[in-house]
Amino acid sequence: MNGHARNLMTAPVKSVTPETPLSDVATLLAEGHIGGVPVTNAELHVLGIISEWDIMGALLSGSSLSTPASEVMSSPVHTVDEFDLSDEVMELFRKHRIHHLPVVREGKLLGIITPADVIRHLASTLPQPKQAG
Repeated sequence: MNGHARNLMTAPVKSVTPETPLSDVATLLAEGHIGGVPVTNAELHVLGIISEWDIMGALLSGSSLSTPASEVMSSPVHTVDEFDLSDEVMELFRKHRIHHLPVVREGKLLGIITPADVIRHLASTLPQPKQAG
C-alpha cells in the first residue's frame, strides 16, 4: 500500500494528561466512540496510551474511577512519524499487536491511526463497482 502515515491518520486527535482521572477518560472514550487515547504532557509529547481495556483491567484490579491515567496507561508507546510509509505502519500493528498508533511531527502528537483507519483508506482506494443501469 502506498502513502504515508499522515494519509491514514485521524486528526485532530483527542488526548488526556497523566493526571486525568479514569472517570473522565471513560467519558471521553464513550462519547467519542473510540477505544483509546494518547496520554500527553503539556508539550504534546506522547507518554502512553490508555484504552478501554486498560480501564476495565484497572477497575477489575481494584482501582477507582479517580485513579489518574498515568497509573493505568500502557507505556512506552510506539509512535510513527507523519512521513513513515503506510507499509511500515501496518507492520507495526501486526508485529506488536497494537490498536492505537500515535502519529507525531517533531515528537509532538499530530494524529492517531487505528487498524480501522488503515482498512478505510484501503477501501477508499479500490475501484468502485460499476452499477447496472
